[in-house]
Amino acid sequence: MPRGYEEVRLRKGGGDDKLERKAIDLQYILLIIGILSLLVALANFSICIWIRFDLDFWEWVIEIKWYTYWYCMYVVMFAMVFYALNSALMSYGVMHESRGIILISMCLRVLIWCLTLTGATLICVYGVEESDILIKELHQIFMDLISRWDSDPRAARVMRMIQEYVGCCGASAKCDDYFKLGKVFPTECRHPVTGNLFKYGCPQTLAWWLEPWTATLAGISIFFNVFDVIVLYLNHKLRKVLLELQQ
Repeated sequence: MPRGYEEVRLRKGGGDDKLERKAIDLQYILLIIGILSLLVALANFSICIWIRFDLDFWEWVIEIKWYTYWYCMYVVMFAMVFYALNSALMSYGVMHESRGIILISMCLRVLIWCLTLTGATLICVYGVEESDILIKELHQIFMDLISRWDSDPRAARVMRMIQEYVGCCGASAKCDDYFKLGKVFPTECRHPVTGNLFKYGCPQTLAWWLEPWTATLAGISIFFNVFDVIVLYLNHKLRKVLLELQQ
């Protein structure tokens, strides 16, 4: 039973039992929401950490100097940290029946809502195959790697790694990019078992490879955005009930 219930009963001399029960129900609901939100936000934050330090992806990002996805992920990461902290603050305010702390949590929730929506938008723009912005950016990067194929061993090495790992070839499709630039056609452009050429270029295939991460981060963020409308309403309702009990 949330703290303050017996104090309210003594203060009210029994008071309005229906109003007291309503306050208790809201407190329990918000406490459960706060704890679950805290855990989910920390889980989403952990996924961000995993993406940031995944050894294969980490090496690719460093070698091709493509930090855009990390930058977008950082927005989601910070949003999840703030969300977890605010969930803990809300739970504390609900447990101690502090209308002031609940109000502060509500104001912070609005700000975090904006940050969370921004993170979800950015991660979708730079993390899904349907994004023309992402494909164009990656196309330019991979064309630069192909142009340095003969002169820069590191560019050739990372290009071979990506093509073999995600199953792609060149920047556009198949071997055309290599032939146009007069480069030797790499064996990594072929399937290791069938020997067939990979059908898609690396920008599109790498975007496909990123989509499961993107879907998880964006999905949880959007869920928080939608659910926060209900949470704000419940917080407002609890503050109103507590005010009536204290009068």
